[in-house]
Amino acid sequence: MKNKKDIYSSKDTKPSQTNEPAVAYNNHVLHVLNGLSYADINNIHLSGEALTDIQEQTLLNAQALASVVGVGKSKFYDLVKTDDLGAKNIDALADFAALWQKGLDAFDGNTELLNEWLETRNLNLGGTKPIELLSSRMGRRELEKAFLRIEYSTYG
Repeated sequence: MKNKKDIYSSKDTKPSQTNEPAVAYNNHVLHVLNGLSYADINNIHLSGEALTDIQEQTLLNAQALASVVGVGKSKFYDLVKTDDLGAKNIDALADFAALWQKGLDAFDGNTELLNEWLETRNLNLGGTKPIELLSSRMGRRELEKAFLRIEYSTYG
C-alpha cells in the first residue's frame, strides 16, 4: 500500500492542463466581471486574490464584500486564500460588478461619494443603509433602481 506522500506527489505525473481562460486583473477585476456572460461564469478561473483587488477598487470593507458573496467575514478571508472562487461566487461578484458600475455612473465616477452614499441611511430605501442591501439579489435590484433615479435626477 502506498503512503499518502506517494499518492499525492508522483514524479511521473504531469501538471494538469486547464481549458479555462485566465482572468488577467491587476486592478481591473470589476471591469472583467462586468463583461462576463453566463457561459463565461462557468468557464473561468478566478482566484481569491480578486477579492482583495475588488476591495481596493471599491474601498468597501471585508464585511460588505462578504455579504455580496453570501458568507461571513471569516469565510471571506478563507476565500481570499483560495485558488478558485467557484462559479457561485463569481456569479455574485459579476452581479455586483454590474451594479457597482451603475453606482459609479450615478456618482460621476466618484468612488468616495458612492461609498459615502452607501453608508448613509436613506429614507427612500426604507431607512436602511444602501450597503445593507448588497447581501441579496432583491436588495441589489433596489440599489440599481436608486442609481438610475440618481443618474436621471428623479431621486427625492
